[in-house]
Amino acid sequence: MCGGIGFRFRNIPKNRMKEFFSDAEIERFERKGEAQSYFWSKRPVLPVENKGKTDLVDWGNREKDIKLPKTGWAKAESIDEGKWGYLKPEFVNIPAEKGYEKGVWFDIKGKGIKGLIIEKDKQKRAYMVTKQADQAYLKLTHHNREPIINK
Repeated sequence: MCGGIGFRFRNIPKNRMKEFFSDAEIERFERKGEAQSYFWSKRPVLPVENKGKTDLVDWGNREKDIKLPKTGWAKAESIDEGKWGYLKPEFVNIPAEKGYEKGVWFDIKGKGIKGLIIEKDKQKRAYMVTKQADQAYLKLTHHNREPIINK
């Protein structure tokens, strides 16, 4: 899987960053030159590139009252089988430069991670698309799913 990401935020307006992160977090990101988001955060968020713009979108769904999949990830196999089709997902790029899983940071070698956006009942959520992990990823993170990298 990929439970956290590191990303550049220069294309995201500061007032938009403040909707998701505290002033202290933003200051820390500015010092490091990189923002970080984790699915287990109070309000997880993913940066998404769509139609030439970068925005922040709530990462997945952990809320029982919202009728969207209760996860932060979408298996590529389930997408291919049409299980997400009724939600009319739109594919996007998640411009992550680093990923985090089980205590390990790793570089994202490509343009970012394949993601999808779902809008339903005035809720907009982003999900990270994953596939079965290859041996290198499994050895590095000890997780059997890995994000799909956009080359």
